[in-house]
Amino acid sequence: MKAIIVTDFAYKGPKRKGRGTGHQGLRSTLKYLQYRDNRNQHIQQGEDDERWVDHGLGQHYRAIFENCDKLQSKHVLAWTWVISPAPDLMALVPEDQRPELILDLTERIVEEYYTSRGFEVPEYSYVLHDRLTQPEDDSEPLQQLHTHVVLPGTAPLAGTDRQAVYNNKEKGHDALFREIASKHFTEALDRLIDPDWRRLREEPVIEQPEPPTPSGDNLDDWFPR
Repeated sequence: MKAIIVTDFAYKGPKRKGRGTGHQGLRSTLKYLQYRDNRNQHIQQGEDDERWVDHGLGQHYRAIFENCDKLQSKHVLAWTWVISPAPDLMALVPEDQRPELILDLTERIVEEYYTSRGFEVPEYSYVLHDRLTQPEDDSEPLQQLHTHVVLPGTAPLAGTDRQAVYNNKEKGHDALFREIASKHFTEALDRLIDPDWRRLREEPVIEQPEPPTPSGDNLDDWFPR
């Protein structure tokens, strides 16, 4: 079944191992996220400087970078998430409600993911991007609203100091991430539209042809070998 929401987490390590890595790589990524929606659209520096939604990590890429540096773990300077609801399902939501929906969705996913793993919710910041995407059937391009979330390498843990956070596929963390995201997006679509949207994700039923009806006295027709 086609996913209703795409989620992904990557990270920046503190050591530089090539282009896009280490502190320099994180700074460049944060600056890119602040001033661009996609590869082709650039926002002039100095404009829209308060683009980030700040939950304690910062409202400008420089502040976010500095806080990630302070709150890093031994192996992770920062986590970088992407949360992207399926464009065809978002198209069912009234256009003026879409930004608020994905902002609320992002915060619910962050908070439940950390609390379900026993952590307190860490400082984080995120930015909303808006781009067009081409559907697989080559129909009209669809709006693809998505958020980029930046979180530090550590998080508060009740009764202890901050602890390193690792997201491991082998331990089911990515599956948990997708499950939480899908749950909250499903609930939002049920609330804003109605449960009929689920039909868009039903597997097509392939009808099998009826076998020919045997006739005559030939036993091989009735009981094929």
